[in-house]
Amino acid sequence: MDPKPLECLQGTPIPPFLSKTFDLVDDPELDQIISWTDSGSSFVVWDPIEFARRILPKNFKHNNLSSFVRQLNTYVRMICSSVSVFSRF
Repeated sequence: MDPKPLECLQGTPIPPFLSKTFDLVDDPELDQIISWTDSGSSFVVWDPIEFARRILPKNFKHNNLSSFVRQLNTYVRMICSSVSVFSRF
């Protein structure tokens, strides 16, 4: 089944940071660097060095993994009542 934004986000514009992150995680060509966990309820950055060196600068205005994690944590706290920011179900 294709990943979809959580129901609680329906009708609300998705912030660019979240949609870019979703696209990166969902890209099978990047699975060696970043991918969904087996449960599909979260994702893992498998190769943080390559992620920061190659992926972040192409998609965001920096190559700082700590900044990416900090921004991601901001959204996770905002959606604290949900299991995760994205759901594959």
